Amino acid sequence: MSARLPLRALARTRVAVPPVSRPSLAAAVRFASSSEASSSKTPATPAAADVKGKAKDVKSEANNGTIYPVPPLARPLGVYSAPTSEPKSAEQKRKELLDAERHKAKRRALIKEASQGYFHDYNLARKHNGGKLYLGPPVLIREDAALYFPDLTGKALNGKMTHTTDLFKGNVSLVTILNTRISEEHANSFVEPVLEDWEGAPHFNYVQINHQANPLKSMLLSFFTSSMKRTISEDRWATYMVSSGEWSDIDITTPLGIENKLLGYVFLVDSNAKVRWAGCGLATEKETADLRRATAVLMRRAQEDAEKAKTAQ
Repeated sequence: MSARLPLRALARTRVAVPPVSRPSLAAAVRFASSSEASSSKTPATPAAADVKGKAKDVKSEANNGTIYPVPPLARPLGVYSAPTSEPKSAEQKRKELLDAERHKAKRRALIKEASQGYFHDYNLARKHNGGKLYLGPPVLIREDAALYFPDLTGKALNGKMTHTTDLFKGNVSLVTILNTRISEEHANSFVEPVLEDWEGAPHFNYVQINHQANPLKSMLLSFFTSSMKRTISEDRWATYMVSSGEWSDIDITTPLGIENKLLGYVFLVDSNAKVRWAGCGLATEKETADLRRATAVLMRRAQEDAEKAKTAQ
C-alpha cells in the first residue's frame, strides 16, 4: 500500500505537463472554412453565389421557353369515326361493351388518372410558357389525314340542347373549349383576329364550349346564365354551349389533346366536322397568323363550293 503525501506536499509538488502544440495556420483555415460552410447564417462564398446565380438564370430561361421549347403538334387531333347527333343504338352499345381494346384503353386511362396528383394541372400551368402543350401547325392539316371532332352536347344560351355536329354541317367552325377565366384569355388570343375577318360572314361559325366537369360549378354557372347573356352578344347565344359532367377520356379528352383542363383550346373544323387546325394555351404571333391564314383558305373553299351548288341548281 503506497504512502499518502500530506496535502501541503501535494501543493508544493510540480507536475510536468507536456507542451501543447498550437494548431497550424492551415489547420485553422480549414476549420474556419468547414464551420462557415456548415453555418446557415454566414454569407455564401463567391462560388456558391455564382452557382445560385446560374440556377436563377436557368430557371428564368426555362420560364421563357428558351431551354424547353414547346413542341409542335405531333398528330392530327380527333376521332376516327364520323360523329353523329343521333343517340347510340342498342347494337352500338353492345359492341362497345364487348370491345376488348376499349376496355384496355379505359384501364390505361384510370391508371393514368390515379397516378396524377390533385394539383397536376396547376403544376403543369406553372411551368414554362404557362404549360403550353404544343404549337399549332403552320398550315392546314390535310383533309385525308385529318380526324373528326367528336360530338359534344350542351345547353346553348338560347335555352336549346345543342350538338356540335349539327353546328358544323355546311360551315367552317372556329371552336373554343374553356372552363376558367385563364382559358378564356387563351382562346381570345387566338380567335380575335379571325373574328375581325369573318364573324357574320356566310358559312362561318364561332362555337364556344364552356365545359364544367364539377357538378357544383355547373350548377352555379346555370344561375348566372342571365349575366352571361348580358356579356355575350345575342348573335352568339345559339353557338355558346354549356356542357356539364365529366367527358370520356378515350372518346373526347385524349383524342382532342386536352391534357390540361386549365388551358384554353382552339380548333378549326371544316364542313365535314374534321379538325384542320388546333392550338392551345396563349397564342404566339406566328400561331395567330397561321390560324388566320388557315381560316381564310377554308372560307374561300366554302364560298367556292356554295357558288358551284347555286350554279348546279
